[in-house]
Amino acid sequence: MDARTTAQRVAGPIGDLGEKFMLDPVTFGRSAEAGLPNGVASYVQGRMGVLGDVDGGVVADAMYFFADAVVATAWDEPCGLSRTEAAAAYADVCAQWGRDHLADFDGAGRLAELLEAVADGAAEPLSPLYAGWRDVDRPDDGPGRAMLALVVVRELRGDRHLAACRAVGAEPLPMVLANTSEFMATLHGFTDLSCGPAPAEQVEAIEAMTDETNEADFAVLADHERAELVGLVDAAVAHAEAAGLNPF
Repeated sequence: MDARTTAQRVAGPIGDLGEKFMLDPVTFGRSAEAGLPNGVASYVQGRMGVLGDVDGGVVADAMYFFADAVVATAWDEPCGLSRTEAAAAYADVCAQWGRDHLADFDGAGRLAELLEAVADGAAEPLSPLYAGWRDVDRPDDGPGRAMLALVVVRELRGDRHLAACRAVGAEPLPMVLANTSEFMATLHGFTDLSCGPAPAEQVEAIEAMTDETNEADFAVLADHERAELVGLVDAAVAHAEAAGLNPF
């Protein structure tokens, strides 16, 4: 399987599974137990903590598809953890979610190995957000390590997508409406949705640019490894669904 096809095939399953983890009420509960704030602030501080002790404006810029005011408020919400500690805690919650949903998945270790090869060999340039997630401590167990690797490679695709959006001057909210729904746009902190979705031709151009740059990230694998990776990703998603996923 060639690198472009692989990038296209795994984008949806990896993106969806990562979203299931992030929206799971269990994730929010465990994040709070680990010392992160309640609600959306746990997501913002946990996911963005790899950026370090930066200004809220830097975080809002990295979270391009979220309303700036919501991001800034969540980033500044009091937390007893440092930014680095918040990221580590969130990574631990991610790994535990993997143990919950990928337990007894025989391919977990190999899936983690292949995804980590992609993550570690990703082509430059890389955003600080992606690089931070690539460098978080990796657990030793297969299910936890595989889930964390899935989220890291999801960040990599997101990095490429964001760069493509900026290259063509796409506005955040219309892209959210084009790629998800009004419900998700409100979850992202937007209130006035009257702008409508981005034009289909712009969305298609951005997706093509994303595929082109993401393709290089999967070139580190041989053809048979890429085919194996696609099969393992599909199998992991099916295993997680059988274990029970939240309804979002």
